[in-house]
Amino acid sequence: MKKLTIGLVIILLLGSLALWAEEETEDIDFIIQDAMDELDYEIDDAENDKILIKQKYSSFNSDSPKMGVFLSDLDFEDIYEMHYDYNYGVYISGVTKNGPSDKAGLMEGDIIMEFDGVKVRYEDHLVRMIKSHKIGDEVKIKFFRDENIYETSLTLDTLEKKDDEISLPSGETKRKIYLGHGGGGWLPVWFMPDVTSLNSVLSDLEFKDETFSEDGFLLHGGAGKGNVGKGWFIGGMGAGYNNKETSKHDWEHYANGELITSTVSRKAEYDVSYAGFTLDRRLGISNGIITSLGFLIGWGQNLIKISQSDSNSPIPNFDFDDPSNNMDDYYDYKSKLRLKKDYIVFQPKAMLMVRILDWLAIRSEAGYVLSHSTDGWKAKWNGEKVKLDNAPDSNLDGLTLSIGPWFGF
Repeated sequence: MKKLTIGLVIILLLGSLALWAEEETEDIDFIIQDAMDELDYEIDDAENDKILIKQKYSSFNSDSPKMGVFLSDLDFEDIYEMHYDYNYGVYISGVTKNGPSDKAGLMEGDIIMEFDGVKVRYEDHLVRMIKSHKIGDEVKIKFFRDENIYETSLTLDTLEKKDDEISLPSGETKRKIYLGHGGGGWLPVWFMPDVTSLNSVLSDLEFKDETFSEDGFLLHGGAGKGNVGKGWFIGGMGAGYNNKETSKHDWEHYANGELITSTVSRKAEYDVSYAGFTLDRRLGISNGIITSLGFLIGWGQNLIKISQSDSNSPIPNFDFDDPSNNMDDYYDYKSKLRLKKDYIVFQPKAMLMVRILDWLAIRSEAGYVLSHSTDGWKAKWNGEKVKLDNAPDSNLDGLTLSIGPWFGF
């Protein structure tokens, strides 16, 4: 099972790397909107590294007004880098040469704030307002540029001119994919560390042969991150797991000078956890679907508690006529061993997120935890620090898989 799961993770990581390198397709739909299925395009690279789009018309006529711009919704990166202090507007990612917006003085990189006195909420909102007017209508445009707000007048027109040529710098016709602003949520993690040495020790203490599952177990935790620009996200996460097992043991001991045998309870408690800071680089596949590669660096811990108590026999009253023997008898009834091992952890990982609502997405992630301990196991036996001989050789290395809700994007 582990080999199959590791193979799937390798395929996921390689697939994410391929997506990372893949170029975004050029979106030139917005120039001609509803006429796309009746137009053919010839796109060639010009010597000046510009894209030349020749529009060839047959018997097509359009009465749809246009501004002659490429548009995209604003994201956190745009707002942060442009020092834009408003929660509305649409980003101009390209302007058609000699089109209405070009003649009105609008430029690539401007943000359209208002259209004919109405605040522009998002791209489709502006498109609907444009279509509600007629060719030749003059509208007022309020826009943001270089931390200042300007106004201009624009006359809506068509772009259907035979043998017209539109020249745009290479790459500027690409519509920006929204990479999200960040968020957080509950984080379930299926973790598969190697616990065989731990189970071997517990088996010698008369627990089950596989006290803790060697196929993995479910950690619960939380995570959060925020967009810091250029597709980079910084955040943090943490998750942990706790489980307890009990067994019975025939305990031979001396009481009142006599060797007796009684049945006692043994309990094993296992805690594992890790947490740290995360750094991810996101790549948009499409609006609403993103992937990322990143890592976590932080700390982790293995904690094992083994206790034995004679729950079937009452502890006698303490008799100060013979305090030394009474103290010895008391320790016969209870014994506790506590083992702790701390680690530095590093976790490379790949993530895929699908947006469902404005505030909700489904997030899946695969990674691998690598750990290193400088101090080894630290032990306490009945409250006293002791050294360990032949301690179990264990670490926090293991595969992680996670899928769950993400609040935000």
